Amino acid sequence: MLRLLRHQQGEIAMRGVLLGLHDKKRRVCAIAIQACPNYLAYQEIVARLEAIVRDDALTRKLRRRALSMLAGNEGRLRGELPTPLRAALTRLLADSRFRFAILFGLARLDLTPRVKALLESLADSESEEEREMARRALQGERIVHIDSYAKDAALHQRIIETCDIARGRMYYWIPRSGMPVKTLPPN
Repeated sequence: MLRLLRHQQGEIAMRGVLLGLHDKKRRVCAIAIQACPNYLAYQEIVARLEAIVRDDALTRKLRRRALSMLAGNEGRLRGELPTPLRAALTRLLADSRFRFAILFGLARLDLTPRVKALLESLADSESEEEREMARRALQGERIVHIDSYAKDAALHQRIIETCDIARGRMYYWIPRSGMPVKTLPPN
């Protein structure tokens, strides 16, 4: 049922997802978290996700999934951040445990005014790594997972060879959307 609600919209569907987020079974709650992208404009959903992130009694995996959803759903969140979501991210940024994950998620999103404001608040961070990441995101780059370019082998290889690694061996800094991919440095 929850998997079907992922593709729905509206108050009634949101209530179904919210019930899943409150379920005591971890598996049900995990599926409900995955069903949240269409409901991040609802205060109830965002508040419950924030509560999951902060609940140390829950498994780390479940808390990370909720934080990932709030921080931009792995770069899949499109358009402007809804007001409840922006407010929750602002509150979570006050806790250093969540700051890097949120910053990493914001660096994967389109640079909308609300995303830009959150990044600007991190550009003066005490952490050099956070400052550098926020500044790069504000200066026209974004973080992408390299596998999102797997279908174009030549471009995939060019990104690996010419773009800076953002984290691990799977995340790279590339120019933000709106800039043609052909502007990547040539081989």
